[in-house]
Amino acid sequence: MPRPGLREVVVKRAYTAVVLLALAIVVGGAGPAIGAGAEADTPTFTKDVLPILQRSCQNCHRPGTAAPMALLSYEQVRPWARAIKDRVTTRQMPPWHLDRSIGVYRDDPSLSDEEIGVIASWVDTGAPRGNPEDAPPPLDLAALDEWVYGEPDLIVAMKEGFDIPAEGADMFPSEIVESGLTEDRYMKWVQVLTTAACCVHHEHVYAFSQAENPEEDDDVDTVHVTEYVMGNNGDYFPEGTGKLLHAGSRFRFAPHYHPWGEAIHDISSVGIKFYPRGVVPDLEVTSHRIRTGIGDDWTLNREKVEDLLLRQGVDLPLDSETPLGPFLNEGSVNSLAQLSIPPHTVARSERFFRLERPAIIINFQPHMHFRGSRMLLEAIHADGRRQVLTDVPRYEQVWQLTYTYEEPHLFPAGTILHSVAWHDNTVANKHNPDPSAWIGWGSRTMDDMGNAWTDIAFMTEEQYQVRLKDKLARLANPERAKTNEGQ
Repeated sequence: MPRPGLREVVVKRAYTAVVLLALAIVVGGAGPAIGAGAEADTPTFTKDVLPILQRSCQNCHRPGTAAPMALLSYEQVRPWARAIKDRVTTRQMPPWHLDRSIGVYRDDPSLSDEEIGVIASWVDTGAPRGNPEDAPPPLDLAALDEWVYGEPDLIVAMKEGFDIPAEGADMFPSEIVESGLTEDRYMKWVQVLTTAACCVHHEHVYAFSQAENPEEDDDVDTVHVTEYVMGNNGDYFPEGTGKLLHAGSRFRFAPHYHPWGEAIHDISSVGIKFYPRGVVPDLEVTSHRIRTGIGDDWTLNREKVEDLLLRQGVDLPLDSETPLGPFLNEGSVNSLAQLSIPPHTVARSERFFRLERPAIIINFQPHMHFRGSRMLLEAIHADGRRQVLTDVPRYEQVWQLTYTYEEPHLFPAGTILHSVAWHDNTVANKHNPDPSAWIGWGSRTMDDMGNAWTDIAFMTEEQYQVRLKDKLARLANPERAKTNEGQ
């Protein structure tokens, strides 16, 4: 028998969490009462805890956001002290779901073991306020409808927007808007603002300058401008790199709405900061979606596709040159060819992407739905070595974060990017609405995906050799590298 509906599950879990949290606050357990006095070496809110909250929590935990409480002051934080300890010691908060032992990332909000220890000790010793004079000044937080990187040069907004009902099926509308761009320009950063953050599962923005029907042709003359998801403030490209927008581009907003109990109207807008006119960055950035699953990559996945089609009763030709694409036109077969998650199973799927030219890998964003549990991106070198770039073992579909590398990964031509996705279709997955269903690829939230998104900047062999020489020099002289980073 299928499990309860998604909304019923969410409501019940939310109610249970509130009850348990209330019991935790009332019962408390061992230790001094909240707010008790502190010894000289005891962590205090003003001196020790508040700086941590300012760095990693307050951008979301403030009035007007989807966060369940604000964490700006002692009065706001104190009632939630034990709940905060529970969330940070289990690394549920702040949301940063990757393996922290692999790589260094920009805008990393995660807490160190020492910071977690400070919060735990503060709670265990009574959560004292401390001396108000020890408190750092309040943060000057940007308004929720402001651009986080500054004022954009170009803002393009939906003209009509979309009404999202309080209940109903997922919606996949699109709206095309003229950009007014009269010349080719390179983007330095880009961000999407939405007036319906509660209901936007994700939202792609594409740009077209030549395609006759951009709603149906995503591959002709297409620039993937950006994707909005909860937890992603936008894309800021490394110095000397940028995405190219052509004169006359039209923008297509392609949101995925998931009704969530409140009727609301969305007017999304995209803001773009350009390089100065006439400036051409050294490298052009392009976005790539590595779809985990069998997919249509016959060179690397033909055997799996043939096996799937034979099991579906398809009469395949015996020669190895016949394209298999036409045999996948039937919808249900195509969905399972892209991704197949049997009932009561943890399914593993993978995909390969060969770098035809030298390149830098700028970031990684896993995109799955409710059954997604883990995604990994690694590089397979020409000598067979495997280098894990990012491993996200605690994937949460509500927080589809983009992990931007502090220093982009540099690879020669021929390197293979390998993405691996795990989907947990069992009762152990607390987000799973129905573990008895056989799940394939689909846009609905109740279906699933396995997209490994990454921004890549390809380069010439000469550019690669220059960057490689510089990288090797910095590795040989770490102190010099630190000095250069500070300039």
